[in-house]
Amino acid sequence: MDVAKRRTGLHDFGDDWFMDPLEALVGFINREAGLQQADGGPVERIIAALTDRLKLTQLLKDRPAILDESIQVAGVIVGLPRTGSTMLHRLLASSPQLTSPYWWETTFPLPLDGEAPGNPTPRQDLAKQVVQDLLTAWPDFESIDPIDAMEVAEEIILLDKTFLSTTWDSMMHIPGYGFWQAEQDHERAYRELRVWLQVLQSQSPWRRGRKWVLKTPHHLLGGLGGLITVFPEATLVMTHRDPAEVLPSYCSMCASMTINASTTYRRETQGAYWTKRFVDGLKRFEAIRAGLPPGKVIDIDYRRTVQDPLGAGKAAMQAMDLAVGPGDEAAMQACVAANAREKRPRHKYSAEAFGLTPQGIAADFAFYEQSVAS
Repeated sequence: MDVAKRRTGLHDFGDDWFMDPLEALVGFINREAGLQQADGGPVERIIAALTDRLKLTQLLKDRPAILDESIQVAGVIVGLPRTGSTMLHRLLASSPQLTSPYWWETTFPLPLDGEAPGNPTPRQDLAKQVVQDLLTAWPDFESIDPIDAMEVAEEIILLDKTFLSTTWDSMMHIPGYGFWQAEQDHERAYRELRVWLQVLQSQSPWRRGRKWVLKTPHHLLGGLGGLITVFPEATLVMTHRDPAEVLPSYCSMCASMTINASTTYRRETQGAYWTKRFVDGLKRFEAIRAGLPPGKVIDIDYRRTVQDPLGAGKAAMQAMDLAVGPGDEAAMQACVAANAREKRPRHKYSAEAFGLTPQGIAADFAFYEQSVAS
């Protein structure tokens, strides 16, 4: 916090509700993460989050009208990772009726010093460099996730600033934190997310009148209750895929970020951890879903997104009570053409590397397979 103050010259972090999750996160890092560098990437990420909190507080003092921005969320993709959610997100965000955050603006949501209003090019260029640095540090990542500074992105990067986020236990070996954050009340975090969306919309007047579509597996893995409380108008889009394909793939992604930065990380224990996190999240979702009104959730299978992406996108929009016109169809067709999977390297991984077996995964997720089938 002192470093963030020195870097910005600011001292007011605003409401100090975030101190409990910050202290918990730092405590779990110190006890479990085994970081090889005390001032490495995760620590810089925490400092950057604190820096943005200081700047946000000052921005709202200077421009309180930002809080008058009207934010309407049409839908939120809440499925597990690796379930076709990124493709579906890009499809929906391409619609002229909808909008989503871009990677560059979730990473740098606030104007840089001296930035001309309406010209975020300096932030975009900076974000492109950050992406290149990430791919250099994590060379396997491009085959796993289609990261692009100029594409739409998960709002998880904004939620990271609340210190209640699945990013932290994905990029570090801190299982205690993962289980802890999943049990917390996330309402304050989502209220802050709404403020960040207001900040982004205030910088992009073209967004006014459009509805937002959001997406991150974090909603399922921790924040679902807070999401529904803060964005009650949103339709939930639940994406589905065989856990035998999802689980090892996600473990591989986490390994790419963690293995070279931790002395405590072990591949062979990663599978058990994420099995528990996924099972807990799916059971929590089923319990919450049982109390939601009909039509609040739409289910979309991974195979449909792959085989008929336009149909999947149209079905999701219709579930959000949005009429699909020629402009929407044309935009989604262009999105499909621009996001062909064969343009990226093939993702290679195995379940066994993470202490998993097909039989074990089937047994652990039998409840989920039965619920999807029904």
